Amino acid sequence: ITGQQTPQVDVPKEVAVHMGKGFNLFGSPIMTPDMVNLWSEDFIPSMTQEEYDAQPTSEKNFTMKDFGVEATPIEKVAFSYLHRFREGGHFALAKGYH
Repeated sequence: ITGQQTPQVDVPKEVAVHMGKGFNLFGSPIMTPDMVNLWSEDFIPSMTQEEYDAQPTSEKNFTMKDFGVEATPIEKVAFSYLHRFREGGHFALAKGYH
């Protein structure tokens, strides 16, 4: 969507934790050891939506659906947020603007 190519490098968790400790020494760290631990775990739901719905009320794990929040696919909203980061902005792909 943005047309940018950002470099990504795989870093072992132990190295990232040490980098986080170093960044943690600055006033406003961009990465901390706690962040590395959170980022290194996958958060995958353990149950399907039907299993969440079938839970007894006394022991229920609440989901967004229980609070009336409907999920919107990322494809529907991503462009409205990310087009401003495209080189040339919103009009980069339209002819006649430049």
